[in-house]
Amino acid sequence: MPFSDILKEVVHGTEGALGALIVGLDGIPVEEYSVNKETDLQSMTVEFSSLLKEIEKGSQAAQLGTTREVTVIAEKAMIMLRRLNEEYFFVLIINPDGNFGKGRFLLRMSVPKLLKEF
Repeated sequence: MPFSDILKEVVHGTEGALGALIVGLDGIPVEEYSVNKETDLQSMTVEFSSLLKEIEKGSQAAQLGTTREVTVIAEKAMIMLRRLNEEYFFVLIINPDGNFGKGRFLLRMSVPKLLKEF
């Protein structure tokens, strides 16, 4: 299943989802799907990729192992980042009143599908 189909499946399966991306740790998106073309998902991911790097440093320094998931709940959106492998992570962006639990579940369940495509 292509990346784009997996992203669509997660976004359409999550009430209130704005979009989803597969992003490299450098912040550059590999694939993106958005329900609203006016939302600039790419600029968000650049900022959060650097945040993920810093959280990873903290996890390693505390000897907790690799960071697998990070969630940021802000006033205007919930951003979930799930590590796929050493170089890529999956991002799901949801409206604040969206279904966080369903989004998190679909995000986690889609990781094996995405890894098959790498």
